[in-house]
Amino acid sequence: MVISPVRSSVKEQARLHGWKIMGQQRGFLTPEERARITELQELLIERFGEHRQAVAEGQEERVKTVEAEIDSLLREKEEVEKWAAVGSA
Repeated sequence: MVISPVRSSVKEQARLHGWKIMGQQRGFLTPEERARITELQELLIERFGEHRQAVAEGQEERVKTVEAEIDSLLREKEEVEKWAAVGSA
């Protein structure tokens, strides 16, 4: 099975962001930021499950759609974390 660059990127991001999720220092986040990060993490878990299923079923269009959703959620999570870091500096 050949993994496309996009799928590889999604898997790599999941691995890297998984470590960020586990090691995230939440002391600098507001309650609203913590709540949004938690919500984004839950959405990401759901989307990665959908992605795995779409790949297994050979649904290429759905794979692309879910990858775009994952990328968007990851960008939003990074923005929240970035602004929290700036606010705590």
